[in-house]
Amino acid sequence: MQEKTTKSIYNVWSHFYDLFWPKIVHRRTSRAIAQMGIRSGERVLDIGVGTGLALANYPSDCEVVGIDISDGMLRRAARRVRQGRMDWIHLSVANGLQLPFPDGVFDHVMASHVITVVSEPVRLIEEIRRVTRPGGQIVIINHFQSSNRMVALIEKWLCPLCQQLGWRSDLRLSELLQDTGLHADFRYKLDNVDLWETVFLTNSQPAAARSPAQATAAA
Repeated sequence: MQEKTTKSIYNVWSHFYDLFWPKIVHRRTSRAIAQMGIRSGERVLDIGVGTGLALANYPSDCEVVGIDISDGMLRRAARRVRQGRMDWIHLSVANGLQLPFPDGVFDHVMASHVITVVSEPVRLIEEIRRVTRPGGQIVIINHFQSSNRMVALIEKWLCPLCQQLGWRSDLRLSELLQDTGLHADFRYKLDNVDLWETVFLTNSQPAAARSPAQATAAA
C-alpha cells in the first residue's frame, strides 16, 4: 500500500462507505471504546477515523482528535460531528506515518482498520508510541493473517485484490509485535468466525522519538 494511492481509493470509498461498513466496523469499535476506560479530561487520538462512525461512543468529557489521510472521509466525519454537536471532537487531515503531534500527548490511541492500509505498519506503530504517553493505552482493530496455514495461503493469494480495494490481507500480528517490541495485554475476536481482531497494548517502553523529518530521511 502507498499513501497516495490509499488516499485516492478512500476518497472514492467515502461516497458509499457508510452503506457497507457500519455493521462490520461499528460493533467492534463501540465495544473497544467502552473497554478503554477513558477518564474525564484524557486525550484520545483516533487514527483512520474515516467517516466518524465511532465518534459518538467517546465520552463527552474527554478530548478526541480524529485524523484520516482521506479528506473525502473527513468531510463526512465533520458533518457527523456537526450534526451530533460533538464539540469534544477535533478532526484533521494527517498521515499516520508522520503524526503532527508532540511526544507523549495522548493517553489513548485507537487505530481501527488502519494497520494494513499504510505502507509501513512498523513505522506507524513507532509514531503511535511516540505520541502516546508512557503507560498509555494503544488499541488496534484489524484483520491479521490467519495462523491456519491453508487460510493464510488464501489470504496471501487474495492480497493483490485486497490492495486494489484499499488494504492488504497478509500482515501477521505476531510479526508486527516482534518487530515493534510490544506485547498484547489481551486480544479477542467477537466470535469464532470473526475476521477482525481487537488488540489492547500498553506503551510500556517509550519508543525512541523520531521527528517526521527524521522519519522521512530514514525512509
